[in-house]
Amino acid sequence: MAKFIPQKGDFSFLRIRKTGRYFGPFLTGGAITVQSLASANSLRVFPFFVPKTARFDRIAIRVSTAATGTTPRARLGVYEDKGDGSVYPGALKLDAGEVAVNTLGLKELAIDLTLKGGKLYWLAFLGQDTASLAVAAIPAADALATYLGLDNSLSGTPYLGYAVVQTYGVLPVNFPIDNPTDWSLPVPLIALRKA
Repeated sequence: MAKFIPQKGDFSFLRIRKTGRYFGPFLTGGAITVQSLASANSLRVFPFFVPKTARFDRIAIRVSTAATGTTPRARLGVYEDKGDGSVYPGALKLDAGEVAVNTLGLKELAIDLTLKGGKLYWLAFLGQDTASLAVAAIPAADALATYLGLDNSLSGTPYLGYAVVQTYGVLPVNFPIDNPTDWSLPVPLIALRKA
C-alpha cells in the first residue's frame, strides 16, 4: 500500500469557483427563497469572503416580486472590510450603479472587479422606492457560515449582516458606523459572477 504524503497549501473548497457562475455571500444547503425588501433608504451589507484573488464581471440580484413604487430602483456595490478585527464594512470598493426593480427576473450590472484573496468584503444593497419588492434570498437558517456570531443568549438566529438607514443615492465612501442593525433575516442574494 502506498504511503500517505500530506500536501502543503490551501485545499479549501472555497478556492474553487467556476468561471461564468454567480457566487453569493453565503454557502447554503437549502433552496433559494424570497425576502421582502420593502424598506426604502435601507443600506444592507453581507459578508463575502475571497480565499483566492479573483476577477468578477457581473453583480446581480433576481427580482421575484416587482416593486410598485414611483421610481423603483436598487443600487448594488461592494465594501472592503475594515480589517481591524471588528468584522465590519469600511471603505467602498465598488458602486456598481442602479438596477430597475419594477419587472421580474435577473437584474445585473457589468463590472470589472478584482478582489484580493484572503480578504473579507461586503456585498451591498440600497433600495429606493421599493414597495412590494421581493428578491431571491438565502434562508437565514441555511447559511452555513456566520461571521457575526449569535446573540448572547444563544436563542436567536445567527447574525448575517448589517442594515443602516441611508438616503438613496450613490453609496457612501465609508460604510456608516452609527446605529447599525444586526441582520438575522433571509439574506438577499446579491451575487458576483466570476470572470
